Amino acid sequence: MSEEQAQVGRLPFQIETQYVKDLSFENPNFLSKSAEDKAQPEMGVNVETQVAKLEGGRYEVSMDISVKASLGGDAMFVLELTYAALVAVAEGLDRAALENILLVHCPFLIFPFAREIVSNMTRCGGYPPLMIEPVDFAAVYMAKKKEMEGKGA
Repeated sequence: MSEEQAQVGRLPFQIETQYVKDLSFENPNFLSKSAEDKAQPEMGVNVETQVAKLEGGRYEVSMDISVKASLGGDAMFVLELTYAALVAVAEGLDRAALENILLVHCPFLIFPFAREIVSNMTRCGGYPPLMIEPVDFAAVYMAKKKEMEGKGA
């Protein structure tokens, strides 16, 4: 097999490893809230992605997920997770391709793993597993790009 044939189907990036960078789960009012309480909590979920350039064509793509649940004005739980991936990217990519890889493709690929951690943490905290809705990272990227262009940056 020629080198050209070996390159067919290869992505211009590779996720080398994924890891929990930071994790916090606070459950301050579990005992004061009845386990039988059928009221639906107010839920706030936020997902943000950052990229840090490292040496040797590598990047750290990190995803910050914060979840705040409250019932009757009292905090039920607060979960904060930073889940990251070490990504090696091929040399010579233009800026648009690089941004697409780091801000769309990589977050899309690591999101299910972060989502599972959130689900497990809420279950371990005594609540039903929280399944965060999927995120359209391409739409988020395009909206941020349009906002930056509007600011003239």
